[in-house]
Amino acid sequence: MQYTEPNFFTALADGTFSFAYGINPLLFALMVLLIITGVWLTYQKTTRVLSGPWKILFIGLRSSVLVIILFCLLRPVINTLQISPQETYLGVLIDDSQSMSIEDMQDGQSRQSAVQEKLFENELLERLSDSFQIRIFRFDKETQRIAGIEDLAEEGTTSSLQQALDYVDDQLNGLPLGGLVVVSDGADNSDSDPLIKAREFGARQIPVFTLGVGQEDIPQDIGIVDVSAAKTVLEGSVFSVQVGVNHQGYEGQEIELSIMDGDTQVVSDTVILGAEGVTRRYDLELTPERPELIVYDLQVELQTGEIIEKNNSYSFLVDNTEKEPLDVLYIEGHPRNEYKFIRRAVAGDNSLRMATYLQTGPEKYYRQGIESATELSSGFPKDREALYQYEAIILGDIGTDFFNADQLQMIEDFVAERGGGLLMSGMVDEEFIGTPIADILPISLVEESFLPNHLRGGIRRGEHPTGELYYPRLTNNGEFSPLLRLSADDAENQRLWRQLPELQGVYVTGRVKPGATVLLEHPLLQYQNQALPVLVSQRYGSGRSMSITTASSWRWQMMLPSADESHETLWRQLIRWLAVSAPERISIEFDREFYNVGDEVNVKATVLNDEYEADNDATLWMQTANPLAEFIDSPMEWDIEEEGVYRASFAVEEEGIYSLLVDVASAAGEASSSSSEKRAAFVVTPSLREYTNAELDRGLLERIAAASGGSYFNLQDADALIDAIEFTPNAYSKEVQIDLWDRPWLLALLILLLCVDWVARRMKGLS
Repeated sequence: MQYTEPNFFTALADGTFSFAYGINPLLFALMVLLIITGVWLTYQKTTRVLSGPWKILFIGLRSSVLVIILFCLLRPVINTLQISPQETYLGVLIDDSQSMSIEDMQDGQSRQSAVQEKLFENELLERLSDSFQIRIFRFDKETQRIAGIEDLAEEGTTSSLQQALDYVDDQLNGLPLGGLVVVSDGADNSDSDPLIKAREFGARQIPVFTLGVGQEDIPQDIGIVDVSAAKTVLEGSVFSVQVGVNHQGYEGQEIELSIMDGDTQVVSDTVILGAEGVTRRYDLELTPERPELIVYDLQVELQTGEIIEKNNSYSFLVDNTEKEPLDVLYIEGHPRNEYKFIRRAVAGDNSLRMATYLQTGPEKYYRQGIESATELSSGFPKDREALYQYEAIILGDIGTDFFNADQLQMIEDFVAERGGGLLMSGMVDEEFIGTPIADILPISLVEESFLPNHLRGGIRRGEHPTGELYYPRLTNNGEFSPLLRLSADDAENQRLWRQLPELQGVYVTGRVKPGATVLLEHPLLQYQNQALPVLVSQRYGSGRSMSITTASSWRWQMMLPSADESHETLWRQLIRWLAVSAPERISIEFDREFYNVGDEVNVKATVLNDEYEADNDATLWMQTANPLAEFIDSPMEWDIEEEGVYRASFAVEEEGIYSLLVDVASAAGEASSSSSEKRAAFVVTPSLREYTNAELDRGLLERIAAASGGSYFNLQDADALIDAIEFTPNAYSKEVQIDLWDRPWLLALLILLLCVDWVARRMKGLS
């Protein structure tokens, strides 16, 4: 309910009207009746003859004058609650966040300028100070008391109404607080609920009056809502940057999205905006150009008429620094072209180390890419500790007799629990049916005897259909998968795929498993109404698995010019995808995608032991380097509720790149640096929070006011705030009587009636 100063009519409706001298309204009505009767008797005989209507007019005029005089003599009053001047305090909270700088008020005025004009220049606060002792505060994510408008900066990156109400309550605790005025656009982007505090104020009879600033619907604006990109990439990788864009007033408009590295544009794309008010996501593909921490600037082309410009850009960090290579174990059953060319593809990639174990003949094996004389000296690892040193396993044309039952189970645990990757390349031995390998693969395995004749035998039957040349077909998933990207440009990527030579032969397995993703398929051959898969991937437990059902990808190298690197690019991307999902001994996570100045950064480190099981007995130290190259060392505490998890937090005060080094002190001297320390980085950027959903949230401000017993006003109606505050009941309101007899309108009515009576009498010649 919105309170204002009561008047005669509202007092009658509310039952708060009375006479100060204690006269009963019924007695007053009787006296009015006697006055009318007396006047009627005096007009029974007049000096001049009057018609009936004229008599009624004169009786009415004279009776009204006498009734008004009687009304004033009896001292009519209104009984109401009102604050006592200068005996109570009024807190005024002014939003000082970045959204208050938005110029969406009349004539392009900013919200803060409109507040300054209304509250300070038009002396609204000065008029309130006649009745209250005023205390003014500014707030964003923090609250401070201020002296005046000169202390407002519009730089706050977060708005928290709950925090502001809590702070003022604490500061004015013990004082006779008669109410609060909150001046804001209502764009609260904190995680707290201001209604909880508003209800608490209401229970204590401290009303909160909210003053809304800004437009409820911003007519023209395009803004970046969020950006999702890989924070860490491997050298030469193509990765996707996903941009969430929202807009008002530009449906169907073509705009340019671009990514800048300093002053250099590294990628751009023209997109068409969808329905307004709906966040739509667009993908840009990017390959970092240099091995270091790179801060990219994502920009949305500024359009004519946009009200908010600052939400058209966003900065994000990509860690392209040199890293320890991913370790891949490749077991091959016999010398073949595929083995040779896979090794060549990986040879020039510093992000991968491939240790291979090749069977060259009966009981004859050849090791390559090993780091020590003991690595793979006994063949496939016989224990988990040795196997878990790798991030991915490739099996090529190898039979089940190469493994024992424990090793097959270890492979499943490697993928499902360790989080590693498994790739089966080429023909799959039927004997794997019913083993853990069959469970891991993204395709089901069937015996050859169950296949139709034209699908049996693969390429071993010369002119058999499964041994013919074919161009593999990209599926919809494969066309846009980063695993099969030869170019960031869609059209160029398709052109390059069309130039790849034909493959020869496909090994037929069963159907694709539910949840698996087919990236490449045979253009002609089918099994059970499903195109034969050539490349399939899936998640399995904590890891990944992949199946390539051809042994002829080497043709992509041999049948193209030697300078063409399509074959190398594809194999590197496939192997990286398999290996990169495997967790490291130490992993670092942050609680947010991005940070702004003043934010608290919560760091989570997960530590695994040699068996890649959670380690709760480690000792961790975190070294933080800020953009000013200042170093701070702090311990990380074990989170008792999570196995192997350690946490630390700190506030960021500078824009730029922050670098972290987490050291597991208990492992020092017992493991490689990759097992005893971990580096990570994040960037602190200008905030977009205040420019996202930045329209006036009238609903929230109205709910805050209603929950506390106050009222909501638009800024242009702020003058009505004075009466509302003065007459809204609060814990310190007192019952007062407001006299009505001295009202100017009552005197004006009396004079008007006397004038009309005098003119009428003159017209009829009465004395």
